[in-house]
This record gives sequence, structure tokens and C-alpha cells, in this order.
Amino acid sequence: MTHFAILLLVLGAAAWYHMTADERARTRQRLKAAFDVARDAVTLQGLECDAFFAALRKRTPRVIVTPSLIVLTAAFTFVSWSSSPDELWHRTITMFAHARVLDLLISSVCLLQLGFILERLVGPLVFTAIYVAAGAAAAIIGLALTPNGVSIGAPASVLGLYGLLLVTSIWGVIRRSRLTIPLKVAKRLAPVAAVFIVYHLAMWDFGNAAFVTAFIGGLIGGIVVAREVNNGTPSMRPIAAAMAALLVIASVYSLVAVHRPVNTAADVRPELERVIAVEYRTAGLYDEAVDRFRKGRLNAQALAELIEKTIVPELHAVNARLTALQDVAPNDRPLVATIEEFLKLRDESWRLRAAALLRSDMVALRQADSKERDTLEALERIKAATQAL
Repeated sequence: MTHFAILLLVLGAAAWYHMTADERARTRQRLKAAFDVARDAVTLQGLECDAFFAALRKRTPRVIVTPSLIVLTAAFTFVSWSSSPDELWHRTITMFAHARVLDLLISSVCLLQLGFILERLVGPLVFTAIYVAAGAAAAIIGLALTPNGVSIGAPASVLGLYGLLLVTSIWGVIRRSRLTIPLKVAKRLAPVAAVFIVYHLAMWDFGNAAFVTAFIGGLIGGIVVAREVNNGTPSMRPIAAAMAALLVIASVYSLVAVHRPVNTAADVRPELERVIAVEYRTAGLYDEAVDRFRKGRLNAQALAELIEKTIVPELHAVNARLTALQDVAPNDRPLVATIEEFLKLRDESWRLRAAALLRSDMVALRQADSKERDTLEALERIKAATQAL
């Protein structure tokens, strides 16, 4: 994804270089017009819904938490990219960070749009409580499922806010008031939400129980505050109790999931989906690290450490779950063998790459690239098997 963005920038710069002065002026005007349209769409401007927005501003005059969360998550994201993955504080801040640049951009746009409505509708304290609790619960579940992985909670927090928006919107339709979301506003919210959902479906994030947990947390928060929304800013006590219960349940589930024996009769599909999700996540982490390496913000040793201390352990965790499966149905055994082949090849390709980086060995890097191509062929067979199940 990063490479594609860089390619677009290079092509755009080349096109700009060969334009005439008039063409550049027209292009600037078109880009400005497109930016104004996008800005108005995100900030919900020009909708002629004055009564609705006036009612929101009367309840909560200023939106303060939303921009603060955007700045904090961006800061946590950049710090997590530049810190050592094996440090405890690193694992803590990644609960509210992003794995990829596009994650950060898309989630920030979604959060900004949601905040204009939800922070004013439910109040900054309730808004913050649901955002934090949804992300923390998702991170807890994520760490239980992939103990050696990176817990990324910021997109899950945004998904929790969409759960809150869904319930409060439905309640607003049932109990109509000046705070019922108008159809024009809903039409502006829908495309941004669709981009968020399609992107994370493509990244295989929504198959993760952590994201499901965050969404459920948002739904629960919406159910708790729905009855009070039309009358005034919801009180903090019930939402605090509900979010605390969510975190307790997530923690208990995580403890049980970590210590219980693996169900030998379990379907192979969840393991298959987990392998694909881990591949997308770790490849994304490495691509972002390579981008920082090319800009001189990261050295080769840090790249190798990312592979050895984060990526390879996560592959081993997935492989351990797969190895623990017993009494696999005969029809599923070829699929399990394909997954094992992929994990073996992927482990070898990452180890070759880490060793080559440490030695600055270009020949070894080309060997790692060749091994990676073999792994991608195995991955395509796994994805095909996923669609066939």
C-alpha cells in the first residue's frame, strides 16, 4: 500500500513537471475545489440542517476531545513505529495507535466526522469513555489471541463509536426530536463509514474477535445512553459501570482463552483467517518500517529487530495454534498442510531478510525476495481455500 502511494506521488510529480503554466493553474483550481468538497463532506458543512446543528451546539458548544484524540493517536502511532516492540510501554501505547499510514488517515477522518456529532450529542466524558473502553477491550482480546503480536486498538475504538452512532441513530428515529440525525447528515456519514469498513475488510481486520468486541462495546454504550440522549447529556455513572463491565468481561475471556486447552474439534477456518490477518498486519508493519528506513529515520538493525522480535514471534504463535489442532477432518488436512507450508516458507523468508539486513548483503536480500515469492504463491492457495469454505 505504501509503495502504491509512492508510485502515485512519483507519477503525479512527473505529470506536474511536464504541464504548462496554464495547465498547472487549472489543476490547482481543480485540486482546491476537490479539497473544499472533501472538507465540507467530512465536516458536514452546507447541509441546510441548521436546527439539528444548533441543538447539538446548544448541548455541547465546543468539540475538544475529538481533535485531542486525533493528535494523541497520531503521536502514539509515530512513537510506536520508532520504539522497540519488546518494551512494555510500547505494547501499552499501541492499544491506541495504528499499524499503517492509511489506518491513521482513514480513522482520523472517521473520528473527526463522528466527533462533530457524537461528542456534542452524548457529551465529551461519555464519548471519551466509550472510545477508550472499546479500544482497550479490543486490545485485551487481541493480545489473548496473538500474545506475541502488536495490539492495535485505535481503529477498533472508531468502530466502537460507529456502534454508538448506530444505536443512538435508531433511537432518534423511534423517539424523534431536534437531535434526530437528518437524512442529509446520514448521507454524508455513509460514504466515509463505507470506506472505513471496506478498507478493514480488505485488511481482514473484521474477522478478528477484537474488532467484534469493540463494536459490541459501542452498541452497549449506545443502549445505555439512548434513553437519556433526547432529554440531555447522558450521565456518566451508568456508562462508566457498563464500560467497566465490558473490560472485566474481556479480561476474563482473555484469561480463559489463554489457559484453556485448544478445542481439537475446532473448525480450520478460524485458523486460516488468522494466518491471513497476521500476514497482512505484519507485512504492513514492515512496509511502514521500510518507508522510514528509506527516509533515514530507521537503520537496518532496527528493521532486523522488527522482524526477529515482532513479526517472527507472531508467526510462531499462529503456527503453535495450528500445530495444536488434533483430529482434523480428512477433507481439511490438505488445507492444513498448505498453511503449514506457507508459515514455514514465510518464517524462512523473514529470517533470510533479517540476516541480510544485518550483513548489508544484497545477494541474500534477493534470495529473501525469491523465497517471499514462493510464500505468496502459498498464500494465494490459502485465500482460494478461504473462498471455497
